[in-house]
Amino acid sequence: MSGPSAPSVPPVPSYGPYRRDCPWCGSRRLRARLRGDGPRQGAPHRSPVERCADCRHVFRNPPLPPGTEHPVVRAGVRVRHGLAARAMFRHCPEPESWLDVGTGDADFPLTARAHFPYTSFDGLDPTHRVLRARAVERVEEAFVGWLTDHHIAVRLRERYDVVSLFQYLERVADPRAELRGALRVLRPGGHLLVDVADPRRLFPVHAVGLNAELVAQGCTVLTGARAHRVIARKDASASAA
Repeated sequence: MSGPSAPSVPPVPSYGPYRRDCPWCGSRRLRARLRGDGPRQGAPHRSPVERCADCRHVFRNPPLPPGTEHPVVRAGVRVRHGLAARAMFRHCPEPESWLDVGTGDADFPLTARAHFPYTSFDGLDPTHRVLRARAVERVEEAFVGWLTDHHIAVRLRERYDVVSLFQYLERVADPRAELRGALRVLRPGGHLLVDVADPRRLFPVHAVGLNAELVAQGCTVLTGARAHRVIARKDASASAA
């Protein structure tokens, strides 16, 4: 008779390649913030965090690639989804259309629908998980790719009242380009929701730098300078070029 089975262990998350320059400004003046048993020391279960000495952008290095969320991380994200939906409701209670970027299995649209029952949620993801999400009706339309893809930018130009990015900018090679891509698919007067990692540990996009970039791109930031959840409104005069 066999003994009790061992408890299941969450899979070790995989990491992308280590980069020697800042994904936000391109500087090579990087400083480690989280030291110890990271992948470079031979223990792949922990991703170090580095800060750019020039623009203060903080990011995982090497990053977790899109679509490989650890189960423990996803559990925490579900809580944040509910809080983010309620925060957006205070600024934009009745959006007609919403694009969730990096949506994966569309966990956020599933949660947000309780607050926005009449909103049409679409999903964009670099993996085919978004197609499965559409098959089970978590999103109405599914797009595979990146905001910077030409066919995505053309097809979705100024289409949405709300665009959300949950812990997405810290996982892309060029976060500034993806942020501008998000603004291109947002209608003038629409709202952008950017949720970043815990600022006490993993603050991948420095909130001050992110706010400055949004203002430069013709947005009004509606949240505090150091909030981990940034909500901004695209000004009516902002260009979608």
